[in-house]
Amino acid sequence: MDTAVELALARALSASGRGRSIRIAARLSLTDVALSVGTDPASVFRWEMGRVVPRRDAAVRWARLMGELERVAA
Repeated sequence: MDTAVELALARALSASGRGRSIRIAARLSLTDVALSVGTDPASVFRWEMGRVVPRRDAAVRWARLMGELERVAA
């Protein structure tokens, strides 16, 4: 998948709140996700709440992780 597409996906996950729903369904903490994508838990929280727009490589890694978690849950 193109990086720009993944970045757009990360921003859609943030704006809709779907990223938070996916994380909770997977029973992962903010810290679990933050460690996996290489950022801090506060950033993940702000993305999930739509307070900050996800940016750069960590946002792409977050979108990939959320996609994988959705596939596992399905």
